[in-house]
Amino acid sequence: MSDESSGDTAYDADDTSPAESFDNPDGPESDNAPAEGSGGRGRPPIAVIISAVLLFAAIGVGLAFMLPAPPTTPAAQSSPIAGTTTTETNPASVPTALPLLAATGEYSSTEVIAQVGSGTVTRGEFVRSFQAGAEPTKLLNQLIQVELVMQEAVTEGVTTDDAAVEKQLVDLRQSQANGDAAQFAAFLEHAKVGSEENLRRLIRRDLVIEQMILRHTSAEQAHARHILLSTTVTTDTAKLDQIKAEAEALLKELEGGADFAALAAKRSDDPGSKEAGGDLGWAPRGLFVGPFDEAVFSMKVGERRLIQTQFGWHIIELLDAPKVQPFATASMLQTPAGQEAFTATFMPWIEGLQKQAEAAQKIKIVIPAEQLVAPVPGTPPPA
Repeated sequence: MSDESSGDTAYDADDTSPAESFDNPDGPESDNAPAEGSGGRGRPPIAVIISAVLLFAAIGVGLAFMLPAPPTTPAAQSSPIAGTTTTETNPASVPTALPLLAATGEYSSTEVIAQVGSGTVTRGEFVRSFQAGAEPTKLLNQLIQVELVMQEAVTEGVTTDDAAVEKQLVDLRQSQANGDAAQFAAFLEHAKVGSEENLRRLIRRDLVIEQMILRHTSAEQAHARHILLSTTVTTDTAKLDQIKAEAEALLKELEGGADFAALAAKRSDDPGSKEAGGDLGWAPRGLFVGPFDEAVFSMKVGERRLIQTQFGWHIIELLDAPKVQPFATASMLQTPAGQEAFTATFMPWIEGLQKQAEAAQKIKIVIPAEQLVAPVPGTPPPA
């Protein structure tokens, strides 16, 4: 499901998206989150796919920019009561001149720059991931974390679906080269990927990392459904009173035994969730706009409640009581609530993993980060 709150898109892992999005202008409190994959969004650009390390770097600038969106969208995620996450550019972070430093070496280099347990980090990976303004030491540390996550994934038995990898490859070939083999090969060279086989490896790696992030990012979540009668289409007092009366009549129908899903499909003004019978999926606290969020997390299972938000009148029914659990889909990580959970649960987990590896002396820097970069010709050296 997905929600839009405080202008941030809050996506619920398994919902469908409503027609409008419930923006919470004041922050994480938003009504509905947009469904996964809502709007038919596909995977992000190649730069994201080929650099799993960005999943870690992203937390400071917004995971929505880095994480791939699932192919289908849950109701809550696209519903009007949720918030939408927008990635804003920090003017201070935009280079006004050539970057001071550039990575040295080739992206195809297999030279080992760090030994991580039974695996390694290569110069080529560093070159591929280095971006203008990046701090070499931080980037190397993030690449080490990526390798640690991949090794832990093996321990936890996390695997990838070859069909999903191939689908992404086909989609990229079509979107970047219209299916032309020579054009796609040129694109892969320009993107510092090289061969299609290497692209498969990178896609597979990122899919594994995505699963690991989901497995180790958790928050208290509740499962609800709703019917929305929108009041955003009019300012006429008589019409607004009529909408409220209609909502009250619908609630009576439900209390009399009417089918909730059928009524939602027929009457709800939340396009994203109505197709799923109003189901918003599992959503964390803070994903919905204030009144909606407060209701969902204070209701009893099976209880129905009529509430008003800036989007209109909602008939809410709680399907499952709140409980702490991992997120089911990456779209939820693109919401303010998801980013908060990422910071509170995943980051401590990966940091703990790294501390354990360091204590066991499983991490060895072969080439220090400062030796992996050099000043860009024509720019002053770093202070």
